Amino acid sequence: MADRAKWLATLLVAGVLSTPALAQIKPNAEDVQAGLVPAFTIWDVKLGAPVTDIPEMEVVDISCGTNGGPPSTPLKTFAEYSKCQAEPSGLREIYFANDDELDYIAKALDSEYRVQQGGTTIYAHPIVQSALVDEQGVVRGIRIITDDRAELRDRRLAVTLAKNLKGRYKAWQPVCEDIPPAAGENPVGKEFTHEICTGTNPEGSQDFRMEATFLRKKGQEALNRETQQVNRGYFESRTRFEVVEKPYAPSTGSAR
Repeated sequence: MADRAKWLATLLVAGVLSTPALAQIKPNAEDVQAGLVPAFTIWDVKLGAPVTDIPEMEVVDISCGTNGGPPSTPLKTFAEYSKCQAEPSGLREIYFANDDELDYIAKALDSEYRVQQGGTTIYAHPIVQSALVDEQGVVRGIRIITDDRAELRDRRLAVTLAKNLKGRYKAWQPVCEDIPPAAGENPVGKEFTHEICTGTNPEGSQDFRMEATFLRKKGQEALNRETQQVNRGYFESRTRFEVVEKPYAPSTGSAR
């Protein structure tokens, strides 16, 4: 798959592969088989199934998670989940990423192919993803947090992932609450978002919690006081999503 991705990217950059040919690249079963789109994503993780059911040939960087931060202790296989420290809930966070070789194609096609880029994304948003595993190695939940290490444009749009997730989980009848600014928090321009949504699946067996923020925290000033230049990137834009099986409850901890 990696060799094919590099080969296609080389053809695209060189102009050997034409624009009409690009239009034929679509996310279907044949493309998955050819290595053009990820064969396994966070949505394929089955709650209630052993974490070892996740196909290790389809993912990379299996590690202990850090609640939305970069991976920590590397794991040779998902079977080593017990090396990760349990959270207060008793669940262990097991990080994994999608194969980023597909980025060769995404970069060659630029924004036209953005939604199908390699790396770890959903709805074209770069994310940090993980499975939440109990002491027997059974997946009891998934955690998705927009990646703060993304490029500035992607990071600014991170809060909008919440809209996609509301649509995906519409049948769970989410209830959302707007949280007023805390001390030191300010809008980004005229925009301020701090929203928490919760929902339960129709069977009553799983709960989700989602928190979306777009704001400036204390110290994140829009202008440099000395130079009067705009401080690019001085804001927080994030979507944090977690769904777990009962009797576990989604965590409320921040990604930082």
